[in-house]
Order: sequence, then C-alpha cells, then structure tokens
Amino acid sequence: MEKVKLSFKDGVARISLNRPEKKNALNPQLLAELREAIDAVKSSSAKVLVLTGEGDTFCAGMDREVLMRLTRTEEGEKELQESIDYVQEIIYDLRTLKIPVIAAVQRYAIGGGFQLALTADIRIATPGTIFYLREPEFGIIPDMGALHILPRIVGDGLARDMVFTRRQITAEEGKKIGLVNEIYEDLERGIEEYVQKLLSVPSYTLIEAKALLERAWITDLAESLKEAKEAQKRCVREAIRLFKANS
Repeated sequence: MEKVKLSFKDGVARISLNRPEKKNALNPQLLAELREAIDAVKSSSAKVLVLTGEGDTFCAGMDREVLMRLTRTEEGEKELQESIDYVQEIIYDLRTLKIPVIAAVQRYAIGGGFQLALTADIRIATPGTIFYLREPEFGIIPDMGALHILPRIVGDGLARDMVFTRRQITAEEGKKIGLVNEIYEDLERGIEEYVQKLLSVPSYTLIEAKALLERAWITDLAESLKEAKEAQKRCVREAIRLFKANS
C-alpha cells in the first residue's frame, strides 16, 4: 500500500492516510487501500484501532478533481452511485468495527475527512483543529454517515446548522459539545495516553459495551436491559476463564 500506512504493535492497529502532499484528500487509490487496511484489522487480534493522517492535516475530504468529475459531468454521474456504495461500505465497516476506534485529528477534518472521523468512538485533536462539512459547496449532501452519526453526538439542532450552513467547529468548541474527547498539543502523546486507557480495560468488556451502546439507539430500554444481562454473563464467564488460566 502506498496511500495508506498500516501497522500493528502491542495490540494496537494504526491506519494512517498517506497523501500528505494533497492534505490526505480521498481518491480511488487511497479508498481502495483504506478498505484493504480495514479488512486486515478486522481479521487481526488488535484490541484498538487508531486512525490518523500523515503530514499536517488529518483529511481535506474527497479529492477536488474526483468531486468535480462526479458532480459536473455526465460520465461522472454514471459513476456516482457505484462510488457512493463503495465509500459507504468503508464507513459502515469502520463504524461497526468491534474494537474501539480512536480518530487522532490535526489541523483540518473537512467533508469526507470529517465523516471518517465521525465513525470513530473517540476523537482527539490538536488545538485549533477545524471540523466542517464542505459538501454543500458542490451542490451535494454529506453521504458518508454524517447525517446519521452527527446528530447523535452534537444534537439535532447543531447538526442541522453544521450541515445547512457549513458551520466550522474548532477543536475547543468541539470538546464543549462532545465532538472532541480531548485536545493535545502533542498528538502522538495523546494517542499513547488514550490507547493506554483503553488497553487497561479487558478487551472483551470494551467489545460488549461498544455493541450495546450502538444498539441502544435502535432498541427500547427493556430490550437493552435484556441484552446487557446476556452480555454481562459472557463477560463474567470470560473473566472466570482468564482467572483460572492465570492461577
């Protein structure tokens, strides 16, 4: 892979977008390699995934040339549906990954880059980082999950404002509204700190909790409590198994 870097170390998988000369803008090659990297993480024993961008910017969104071709030409319009399907599959795979995902964001997360960051469970950022949805500039809507995920994080009214007006949110404001979990001057130090927090918890409990948190949006309280009971049984069984294995 050239446009995506993938590494595994001590239970941590790391995927880095690698087009720094283009602010990590998304193009077909990068997206294909991102999908390949996600598949590798899914089949690995990693306990945490960190999603980053090389250079000084997390991701400037979809490559402008790609956007112009898809939205301004008849030939591109024919490709649009296939392109949407492909990108949405990537978003779905990231959002439904069993293990926790940390998006470590610097400088800009724009358009599709913002939507990639939204798929993560945790977002950390450098001071002054800007998040915004640029798609309306091109006469299109965000179609990579923002319309579903963003209202859950920041609330319905602010989500509509951000979509309709392309309102830009700084990391500092983002922390106040729950979009950003922590701000770090040194992003690598922040990654290390947050990863260690997650690794200090048994991975099976994180997996169970993440699944229940996601399902809570589509189940009622009674069903959620039943599912939590069954998940707790599995956690206790695993805790006992590990205790016996280490005794």
